[in-house]
Amino acid sequence: MTPATRVLPGSSFRTEPASSSGYTFYTVDYPYESPNRITGIADNQEIVGVYGSGIGSGSQAYHSFTSQYNSSQPYTQFQNDDYPNAPSTYMSSITQLPHSGGVIQSGYVVDPDDLNGTWGVLDDKGLWTLIRRHRGEGKCHMMELFGINESYFSVGFYWQDDGPPSGGCAKHTQYITEVRPGEGFHDFSQVVGKNPVAYGVNKSGWLVGSTDNSASAASQGWTKMVCKGCRKGTQVAYWNYNNNSNFSTQMLGVNNAGTVVGTYQDSSGNWHGLVATNLLSVSGQPGWQSIDEPNGNQTSTVISGIDNNGDICGWYTGTDGLTHGFVGLYQ
Repeated sequence: MTPATRVLPGSSFRTEPASSSGYTFYTVDYPYESPNRITGIADNQEIVGVYGSGIGSGSQAYHSFTSQYNSSQPYTQFQNDDYPNAPSTYMSSITQLPHSGGVIQSGYVVDPDDLNGTWGVLDDKGLWTLIRRHRGEGKCHMMELFGINESYFSVGFYWQDDGPPSGGCAKHTQYITEVRPGEGFHDFSQVVGKNPVAYGVNKSGWLVGSTDNSASAASQGWTKMVCKGCRKGTQVAYWNYNNNSNFSTQMLGVNNAGTVVGTYQDSSGNWHGLVATNLLSVSGQPGWQSIDEPNGNQTSTVISGIDNNGDICGWYTGTDGLTHGFVGLYQ
């Protein structure tokens, strides 16, 4: 049985910090496990991550953990963060509540409590809550949550069953959804494109995400904001790094200042992290920064989260060919 807390011995799993692009980077891997992803970072620099061979493969073998920053031993102590009765847990975001009220997380679990399918889940300072199924799911049993704000708004997607009653979700459509306490689900049909996902939501209720993630076409990042002068009160904008729609761009996180993070593909097929500013403004020009984790092989960096201090997190492919998690603390 894996202990609740593990301390990383020495530096065999964590490189010495490296400075680049205005950040101090730390490689953060759960001990003796691969691949690794750091999926979210809170304002107190607590992180949440995922490890396991099932990441991205659909084999459903992945587990979550948390870790905290300590100036003497940064991110060397790990605590399991799995839903108590599920074979796989993917916690995708973490947010610090106001006035030092602790942290909350969102994510998804597979086959929890002897229930079939994939369910959205919240972790409120150790109190777990499964999100009830969306009325449109039918027999799909598919919901994944990726972003959460301090008002407990959580965003992601669900599958709507388009098959006949006995079809068992043989046909389905993917829709963006937001879960709000006391209000239930809010869907966003304004976002168009195949397989849309909402990955982040900030204090103002602005959303970011991506579409066309099926690999059948280049993915597009998108942002959705509340805009007083916009028709129907909202505005959806689609983004590709360097305005090049031939290559994929994914928006994966946003902080309260409206700074957006994600990843984009270059003309050689390599992936780089991105930090973008002014995407949620009705005026002014966007600013883009390309970031590669300095310990990687410069072919695959994903920035999955950003806190309100500007600290970032994500994962990268190392020179050893393995996927490692990282944290980049803003200098």
